[in-house]
Order: sequence, then C-alpha cells, then structure tokens
Amino acid sequence: MPWSGPLTPSGRSALVPDGPWTYVMDAVAVHARGDPSRMEKVLPDGLNPLGDLWFYVSDIISFSPSSEDLTYLSPGLLQYKEAAVFVKVEFKGKVYGFCPFMYVDNDVSLLRGIVFGFPKKMAQIEMTRFHDLFEAKRYGGVAYRSGYNLFRVIVEPSKKEESLPFEGFGSWLLRRYLKPIELDEFVEFVPEITYGKILSGEGSLEVGGGFNDELEELRPEEILGGYIYSLKLKARGIRVLER
Repeated sequence: MPWSGPLTPSGRSALVPDGPWTYVMDAVAVHARGDPSRMEKVLPDGLNPLGDLWFYVSDIISFSPSSEDLTYLSPGLLQYKEAAVFVKVEFKGKVYGFCPFMYVDNDVSLLRGIVFGFPKKMAQIEMTRFHDLFEAKRYGGVAYRSGYNLFRVIVEPSKKEESLPFEGFGSWLLRRYLKPIELDEFVEFVPEITYGKILSGEGSLEVGGGFNDELEELRPEEILGGYIYSLKLKARGIRVLER
C-alpha cells in the first residue's frame, strides 16, 4: 500500500509511494555549540538540550523498489534539496539527535517526512553541487522561506575523515504530531548509513529565522567545524517510544 493518498486501486496516483525508502545525498554541514537555555524554547517538554547543533544543506535522491520506474519516468518527484538542524538532546536517560526544523523543496519529501515525524516545511534551498571533475575552495548552502533567510552554511574543506561528529548525536528522536486525530508520540529512528567521501575544514554559519521560524533560538556561540560529505541512508529501525 502507498503511504498517502490519493488512493486508487493501482496505487499509481499516491503522492508518497510505498517504501522502504533509501536516500543518497551530498551535504554541506556545520557542527556548532549553542546556548541550551535558548534551545529549550523550541524543544518539546522532556527533552534536555546538551548544546551541540548540526546544521546542514543537502541534495538528495530518494528511491524505493515499489516505484522504481519513477527514477526515469519522473525523476523530479524523487530528487530534492533539504535543509535542517539537529539538536543533541537527552531523553529518558539516552542521547538522541532531535530535529526541530527541517525544510525541503519537494511535495513528496514534505509529506513523506511528516508521516515519519520530521517537522518539514517548504522552502527555497540552494547548494554548491558536487562532481568528481569539480573541486571548489569553498562549498555552501542556503535556505530561504517567506522572504527571509533561514540559515547559510559555508565550508572550506581541507582534510579527509572516516566519520562525522554527528554520529555522536545518537539515533534520531522524532515527534509525530497530528492534532486533528489526537496523535502525539515520540518515535526513535535508527539510521543505517554508508559513507562516500567525508572532508572536514573551516566552517561558518549564519542563522536567521523569521516570524514563523524560531531559528534565532539556535544561533551558534561556537563553531566546531565544517564538513562536506556524501552518504547513503535508510532506516534500520523505527519504533514508538512514548505516546
């Protein structure tokens, strides 16, 4: 069965086809530290922010064996850009990465993320593209929404790495919330990741926000590093932690 309507007997008209979904991405990211007392203002009750932030902008290809033909019949449905921030938190004695804000430029990704519990909104997103025959001194990404800047990341890579500090955030904690049907639950998303290249270097981060996006509470106090990387991602496990 597809993950959303419109529901027809064939299933071909659904906005989000059936999974399992795999994601291949190139990303530009900055690891930073912020003020936990400010972070609390944009987090659900019960989450204790530990100070670490992970801002990224990415270019993503998604695919599912149930809709393999879309990769060549309508590739734009499965390809999109994404910008997000994760906060390292403690919840019930365990460390997680919690995503309070996520933005995409594609309706399939928007609804698919909401089904999982990712807090997605639509935005304009730009990013320096990767290519084996192209090498830039600096890579960057930026997201805009409703006439204001959300955030901008810039990275000047210089060193190869085997892993990312984002791994230290743990598995992902999502809040699946749909008030009309009284759904409010915390979900653990355990990612399975295969890395391509990872480069680290100097990073810079400008965080804006606006009247409908309280990103100002996540402005950094210290930049810990910048990263560009490529990876493949799928869900190893998903389970409800608390309703």
